[in-house]
Amino acid sequence: MIKRELIEQLSARRLALGLSHADVAERSGLTERSVRNVLGTAANPQLSSLLALVDALGLELQLAPKGFGPPATAADVTYQPVVTRIGHKVSEALPKGWYYADPPDTQR
Repeated sequence: MIKRELIEQLSARRLALGLSHADVAERSGLTERSVRNVLGTAANPQLSSLLALVDALGLELQLAPKGFGPPATAADVTYQPVVTRIGHKVSEALPKGWYYADPPDTQR
């Protein structure tokens, strides 16, 4: 996915959630002007701005090898990660009840 496609996905997610630029700015800690610029057609945003928007829109950015699985679409707002053989083996190797990102009140 190229940066422009990521920006288009973020714009589609904002619209799907019914959020204004001001709403996204409040959630992301960016200014409303920054949100408009990042989601604009001539945008070349910094990675930190993109990550702030990803988080504000209730998404997470995951890296995968090129060509791994079908690309996500803007309409796919209910995406859930697919269990893989590698991920399954890693989870089997971890101690029972251990997670990569425990909620703050249960961190060990």
